[in-house]
Amino acid sequence: MRLTVVEESYNKIRTWYDAYVLEFSSEDSEIQINIDLLKEHASRVIENVNELALSINIDESNLFLLQTAALLHDIGRFDQLVKHGTYADNEYSNHIQIGLNVIEEHDVLMGLEEEERLLVIDCVKMHDLSELPKISDEQSLILIDLLRDADRIDVLRIVSDYYTHKKVHPNRHLDMELKDMPAIAKKVSSAIMAEKVVRREDVETVNDLKLSQMSWIFDMKHKRSFKIVSEKSYIKAIFETLPKSDVVIDMYRNMKIFMENQL
Repeated sequence: MRLTVVEESYNKIRTWYDAYVLEFSSEDSEIQINIDLLKEHASRVIENVNELALSINIDESNLFLLQTAALLHDIGRFDQLVKHGTYADNEYSNHIQIGLNVIEEHDVLMGLEEEERLLVIDCVKMHDLSELPKISDEQSLILIDLLRDADRIDVLRIVSDYYTHKKVHPNRHLDMELKDMPAIAKKVSSAIMAEKVVRREDVETVNDLKLSQMSWIFDMKHKRSFKIVSEKSYIKAIFETLPKSDVVIDMYRNMKIFMENQL
């Protein structure tokens, strides 16, 4: 019985989501391209969580909650893009906080029990953190990790394609307002050589951004995630767009070895 209720809630939330996103339709082609990108991203993340969930033991009720979190995880991006003209989070425009406000204001999770609502909220709240706080509830941590992997896999898909074809199809929003310069910040290379995710505050240029996105592999949790990233050659594709200095080559080699060891 509970499975049916959770599934019905997910379907209602999906209907609400489609209507909400439609409100952001724009005659500005640059904005509309990014609106469409965000919609496709949400759908792809849902597909990814489904695929990752198949590789571990997730019951159907939790899977629907995870799909709900995947659908809503970037709901704040639409308002951020249209009102603030950016994907870059800052103290005035943070897509997670905007998203949590939207979910609360529209009472999006009203069909779920309190514990289920909190689980979805935690997934949305923590999907993009550089580092997770200590989470005592094992089931919550599993779902949060699944969403984080699924989200990062699709962002790697998006940016690897974007960087490869950037000269033909530029999208300033995906550059996060950063300067496109050849320099690589020392803290970026140090983190990657230590097999750590690059901290956002250490990212200074587009090349730093590319490397920080590549460094997400150090925080992925599921073998299936590594297999997808490896099979799709996302890390290699981004590497091909970077300057081939000794430092960059060493970082790529370190990430490649790390990935191979996870397969």
